[in-house]
Amino acid sequence: MAELFSRAVNRGGEGLLSLTFQPDELYRVPTDDGAAIALGRYHPRGERRYAEPVILCHGLGANRFHLDFDERYSMARYLARAGFEAWVLELRGRGLAGECGEFTFDDQAEHDVRAALRTVLSTGPKQVLWVGHSKGGLTLFAHLARNPQAPVRAAAALGSPFTFAVQPGLRHFIGRIEPLLRLKSIPTRRITSLAFFGAPPGPMTRYMILADNMDPEVIRKALANVPADISGGVGRQFARWISTNAFTSHDGSFDYRVPLAEARMPFLLLAGSRDLLAPPMAVARAKEHLGGPVKLVIAGRAHGFAEDYGHADLVLGRRAPDEIFPLVETFLSAHATRA
Repeated sequence: MAELFSRAVNRGGEGLLSLTFQPDELYRVPTDDGAAIALGRYHPRGERRYAEPVILCHGLGANRFHLDFDERYSMARYLARAGFEAWVLELRGRGLAGECGEFTFDDQAEHDVRAALRTVLSTGPKQVLWVGHSKGGLTLFAHLARNPQAPVRAAAALGSPFTFAVQPGLRHFIGRIEPLLRLKSIPTRRITSLAFFGAPPGPMTRYMILADNMDPEVIRKALANVPADISGGVGRQFARWISTNAFTSHDGSFDYRVPLAEARMPFLLLAGSRDLLAPPMAVARAKEHLGGPVKLVIAGRAHGFAEDYGHADLVLGRRAPDEIFPLVETFLSAHATRA
């Protein structure tokens, strides 16, 4: 049973850079395998225009603030203002979902997604819409590979790399951090101590953000609030995908790509033109496997956008609320049922 939280605990980082998380309702939901997720529910602002609610899922090493940052940079609140009900999903092992033992990507893709779908559908709708950034899109891909008839009417995957064969230097980077991959939990949250200094130099920053496309204060607040530790099991699974260009279960026995032909709902695939972690070629590869209609959009100046986009700035870039959010809203509204 979902447990209703008190708003009093909905805090992010500390001090001047802290963000608050204050959805209309907040739930902690147990999963079938004994972990838990958190869900923050935003009711539509004004008239409800669409029957299907939207679930928004963060990326790797991130938490609830990823897609619900503040009033300007919240995809969830933007969609609520557009007449959708929006649910911000926080996966197991972080933030309000709470700590748990070591786990894998498979556990999140199967049990966390199932718990989220079950909870949202328990409020009345027959289907949901999905928005995932990076791993948040991959998580839905993997769930659909095992559950192609899942009640998802349409979905948007932003910066979700379907292959790791075209990212220069990524294998070398994984080799450099190999000692961290042996840990039960990779301490990604330690980067919050550097928040006041802005984005640190090095390959991690280059892969994660296009810094000149983000306001320096947004970068500092993101560093202070968004990072979440990565389970060693999840980290090792991603490292193996990068090393072998696979997208498989933790034990390698199940290929998530092949069964996606049975997933026939519409997808929006959005790629940043200067995203090093999920370049357009890597994002576009999903189009070859998904069974339904797919719209591919490359966010960059050569494609009609005011800015070129990297990875995290697809949702936190200066112009993201003006260019990216409306694009996602238009796609979802085209496939939603009018309330």
